[in-house]
Amino acid sequence: MYIPSFAVFWATYRRTLVGMGIVAIIVVIGILAGMDATLVTAVAALVGIFTQAFAGFLGLIALIPWLGPLIAKALAIPLVWMINGAGYFFSLFLAGKGHGKSVVQSRVITMVLIVGIVIGFILGKIIG
Repeated sequence: MYIPSFAVFWATYRRTLVGMGIVAIIVVIGILAGMDATLVTAVAALVGIFTQAFAGFLGLIALIPWLGPLIAKALAIPLVWMINGAGYFFSLFLAGKGHGKSVVQSRVITMVLIVGIVIGFILGKIIG
């Protein structure tokens, strides 16, 4: 039985692990320093995208027995990404028109819809 060494593990997952660490540090420093949440989110998202930290985090979620693979599959559904993107598009459109309250309602509705789809997907896989 082959057991990979730490050097092989580090060479394979170095970028993802460093990215996850940097994203965590950015978020913690941003919270402790009281920085603008939009700036902290943007920087953490950019670092997470370029270092594949989000893919690594999704992989960690998938390691949870029984429920993890279902959550990972549900989060990877392109429909979820499209609905979320449409929600952001309409939020920008409404914000440009001066409808701040509508923007909040739009984002809440979009998130409720996405959470409902994910929960429905998971329950469907468990029951069916």
